[in-house]
Amino acid sequence: MLKDSIAAFGQHLWERHPGKCVCGTAGILLGICILIFGFWNMLFIFFMGAVGLFVGMNVDREGNTWQNIKDCIPRDIHRLR
Repeated sequence: MLKDSIAAFGQHLWERHPGKCVCGTAGILLGICILIFGFWNMLFIFFMGAVGLFVGMNVDREGNTWQNIKDCIPRDIHRLR
């Protein structure tokens, strides 16, 4: 009985507010991970995940993978001061 009412409430929240549910859950998980691993370790993990996502998106595109990655990097990056 209680289990069914909790499931119905969760379904209602998911249908009406999916963004709040996803972001709220992500925030809770991020907080738990920071408590477990520490801030700088989590920052490094997220950075490496972003690099992996970037490379994976370029692998999925048509054409030469390395050329796609080179096209995303500015040509004059060494001249930035």
